[in-house]
Amino acid sequence: MTGITRWLVVLLLAFGLAGACGGWDEASGQTPQSGWEFFSSPTRSPSDTRWGSYKNELRLEREAAVAKHNYCPTGGCVVRLENVVVNPPRVQRGRPAAIGLTYTILTSDNVGIPVTIIREIVHAGNSLGRTTSKNLRTPNGTFTQEVNFTLPADSAPGLYTLKTRVVTGFGQDEKSIDFTVD
Repeated sequence: MTGITRWLVVLLLAFGLAGACGGWDEASGQTPQSGWEFFSSPTRSPSDTRWGSYKNELRLEREAAVAKHNYCPTGGCVVRLENVVVNPPRVQRGRPAAIGLTYTILTSDNVGIPVTIIREIVHAGNSLGRTTSKNLRTPNGTFTQEVNFTLPADSAPGLYTLKTRVVTGFGQDEKSIDFTVD
């Protein structure tokens, strides 16, 4: 092998190992920023609910969440969906709105666990769309997550229901809230 060929082999091996170890995101060429994956129900036509971007933020580190919830590790895991809101509370058809939620995850041994968050919008007993976000290693603490959505301009006005669940292998919590569509 020539000197150039050896260097090419070394570089290829180095890039191959970096990709195999998960330190390199092949799609964007950057280190992944979080473990969240976002999935939404397929949008089949312009009359379906449109799901937009989402963001997840840590609000309380483990120690602060433990104090707030008076958590004792011998009591097992805490999976708590604390708050769910639709903003604005009166959604305009064809205009963007947001679903916000606050949830807490606490484990006795302070390890990250898989968490799935499922949101579904229902009107007159029919599902208008569902979105799921998953993280394979959610750390302990309290988080907020926001997902944008737009109902079609021809949506029926009236009362809608948002069903939200936070699911782990240790348990789940869920809440349903109603909001008005004008």
